[in-house]
Amino acid sequence: METFFYVGTYTQPIHFGTGEVLLGKGEGIYCIALDHDTGTARVVHVNPSVPNPSFLCCSGQGFLWAVSELKEYEGMASGAVSSFRIHRDSLALERINTVQTMGENPCYVSVDPESGLLFAANYSSGSLSVFPVNGDGSLEPVCQLITRVGSGPRADRQEGPHVHCAVPLPGMSRVLACDLGTDRICEYPIRPDNSRLSEDLVRENAAPAGSGPRHLAFSAGLDVCYVSLELSSGILTLRRDGSGWTPVQTVDSCDKSHTGGAHIENLCADIHLTPDGRFLYCSNRGRDCISASAVAPDGTLRHRGDFPSNGRTPRSFCVDPSGAYLLCANQDSDNVSIFRIGQEDGGLELTGVVEIPTPVNVVALPELD
Repeated sequence: METFFYVGTYTQPIHFGTGEVLLGKGEGIYCIALDHDTGTARVVHVNPSVPNPSFLCCSGQGFLWAVSELKEYEGMASGAVSSFRIHRDSLALERINTVQTMGENPCYVSVDPESGLLFAANYSSGSLSVFPVNGDGSLEPVCQLITRVGSGPRADRQEGPHVHCAVPLPGMSRVLACDLGTDRICEYPIRPDNSRLSEDLVRENAAPAGSGPRHLAFSAGLDVCYVSLELSSGILTLRRDGSGWTPVQTVDSCDKSHTGGAHIENLCADIHLTPDGRFLYCSNRGRDCISASAVAPDGTLRHRGDFPSNGRTPRSFCVDPSGAYLLCANQDSDNVSIFRIGQEDGGLELTGVVEIPTPVNVVALPELD
């Protein structure tokens, strides 16, 4: 049996908020096939249609959307987001249209199928873009741009707001967004007419000062939320209650007690649960590992181990829909590593590697309607 995934890459120079400049070497959006029997994968095709398609999302209706992580697009201080049609026979991508995000360096994209809205997080501008999605997968221009204000105690990384993700809560008409620059996790209701977000009803939840909330993962019941804290290399657990989200636990994203650990700067990144909710994984850049935690019945975490990512700078990763494999994009070693997930202990066993230049994001192709 094969499962298919799309991989976003950097195709040209990208300027990070740290001042670092990375030379993107990718050719576009890659489609790869994972063989469940062997745990190996192959590249099916490459779609080279847009620059810096770093982050992706898909729908069961056969559409894919990709940001172009840029500071300037068509002469404006803006990145872009493109819509694609997935050809069901070849899984090749056909671009439908491209619109500007009206914010610099969009680094995350997500879609809410109930409202028909798409969200892009603009890291450098500290803003959140909202787009209506048409029935044919095409995007209307930005209908709402939420520009945040504020800063955090880390002057080198929190001089201003930096929206890093925006994740819809399925069936709840709400979106949670992480602002790394202000240490806030913001919950925006979607208006009843599905036209935009209700900025006046936003609930802001504070993360620990200087921690830099980055990405989110939700339990199946949407009552527990796990937040990767990039700057402090932590994981924050929040539980939903009548007034919003209450912090219940903060733990290290990886084991810092190993020899030399105190001297290695670590920035955690992506975070995902297995489909059965028993294990939580978090990628760590610096330690270059994927950490595994067991999830207790009350939602709290117990560290189970750190597993080398088999590459440098593990960015995004994906747990395949069956829960059998984890695919990790190692940005600075130009590969995607494939791991078999231990069903008893959550451990990771390397089974294969696919060579892909400057990979950033891996998403599974959902079952198409």
